[in-house]
Amino acid sequence: MAETLLEQTRALHEDMERYERIIVKDLKQETKSHKDKLMQSHRVRKRLDQIQDAARKLMKIYEDEDKARKEEIEALGAEDKVFSKFYDRLKEIREYHRKFLSNDLTEAEDDTPMLKEEPHVEFTGEEGLGRYLDLHDLYLRFRNLRSQQQRGKGGKGGKLPAMTDDGDGTVARVGLDGVEIAEEGAGGETEKPLEYYEYLTSFSDFSGVARQLKMGKQYSDYLEALLGYLCYFYERTQPLAQLQRTLNTMENDFASRWDQGQIAGWEDRGVGNMAPSTSGIELEAFSSAEELEILGADRLKEALSSLGLKCGGTTTERAARLWLTRDTPLSQLDRKHFAKGVVPHSASDAATNSKQAAHARNVALLEVKIRKMAELLVNVIADTKGKVEKKQSQTYEEMQAELAEAEAEVALPEAEEEDDFVYNPLKLPLGWDGKPIPYWLYKLHGLNQEFKCEICGNYSYWGRRAYEKHFKEYRHLNGMRALGIPNNKMFYEVTKMEDALQLWKSIQEKAKGDFKPEDEEFEDAQGNVYSKKTYDDLKRQGLI
Repeated sequence: MAETLLEQTRALHEDMERYERIIVKDLKQETKSHKDKLMQSHRVRKRLDQIQDAARKLMKIYEDEDKARKEEIEALGAEDKVFSKFYDRLKEIREYHRKFLSNDLTEAEDDTPMLKEEPHVEFTGEEGLGRYLDLHDLYLRFRNLRSQQQRGKGGKGGKLPAMTDDGDGTVARVGLDGVEIAEEGAGGETEKPLEYYEYLTSFSDFSGVARQLKMGKQYSDYLEALLGYLCYFYERTQPLAQLQRTLNTMENDFASRWDQGQIAGWEDRGVGNMAPSTSGIELEAFSSAEELEILGADRLKEALSSLGLKCGGTTTERAARLWLTRDTPLSQLDRKHFAKGVVPHSASDAATNSKQAAHARNVALLEVKIRKMAELLVNVIADTKGKVEKKQSQTYEEMQAELAEAEAEVALPEAEEEDDFVYNPLKLPLGWDGKPIPYWLYKLHGLNQEFKCEICGNYSYWGRRAYEKHFKEYRHLNGMRALGIPNNKMFYEVTKMEDALQLWKSIQEKAKGDFKPEDEEFEDAQGNVYSKKTYDDLKRQGLI
């Protein structure tokens, strides 16, 4: 049956209403596990996408750019062709249903298949259906970048040793002889290798990354990969959250803050317009390069690195190199003093400066977005750190037992699917196992007794324990606050508004009536307390 534009419009409106009805039914379903809740969210997300798709089609029809809808409506309203159009349409409908007898339009469509649908959600390498992050590959990339930075500062070439992942969150660097080695810094000193647990704690903190490394393409590629994974993970685990809108708002805020130089670590907007930092070292306080040697090799190395200067050599050579910046601007220093790949801002042309600024802005934006994603995934990151820490402290037997337990949990839902229906004619509360508690326990706790509190908006509390506990809960506190009455022990067991107001009124009247002027007491400078009459007599006699 050929569909007219009016029929398409009606069908699209019907589909939108049906999808809305399915969403309501789906959200009313109780979810018992993390997987059920995740599947429910993805089903709702799919229905919302279908509603938006139908709305876009309707907008296109209503815009009527080709005037087809207008012509169809005018054709239906022609006075000389009303009956002929009607019978032609009726004949077309009858022919359609004679050919397709299975299409019974008298029965409502069954929504059950859509409510039990399990959308395909990919969680490759991630345990617990999105409970934990899997950043091992990105961790290895960051360690490689860090190692290249350290080896570059030390002036040593050669191929980097390979990374190996032990599978428990511990990654080691192994040499040609198979022995784990530590990372080397400038001058050959060894530095403690970055562990996976430490990386999870600090992967969104970029304050310790040198500017020279940030301006490289490998670092920006690493940030793009990290941001892509975090966004993809968040969209899979929080399908109903509007992540793109959050990121767009943050990007607009970033643009204004970037122009004002308010982005932490990028106050110079990547073009080096700020005065060079020497990590807090005031060179004016020293009279010679020999005095700078007192600071030590590590402190000098940090200062030189922040300026983009070479930081290798002995302590004397480092101090002499840093001393050059005391009276000479960086733009006038010899290029030989700068580290490989670092070009002073004034020594480069306008095109290079513009390209450098654009790259710096892109890197800064990626860093800000990653920090935002870390805030959104703070609970997942904490769970991942706990899992890594637990796994590193487990013995082989404990790991095997945990693996067997996980396999049992996978097989358990299949056996429980047959027992989804719980027979509960007495409407008893459910216990920890999802089954009704015994009736004797229900009676023992008095859960069959209903207590209503008018102050709480006629809310019902089942059982004496819940009733007594509610006097200290927010609902009752808010009701008492709305009446202008303090919630203290005097109003315990008072649930009627009128009773509470009368009691509060009587307490106030009693407080006013109990006070007598003769009961007023006075204290002298030495701390002695007298009644008002005695105090006045002693004061008149000049004894006080």
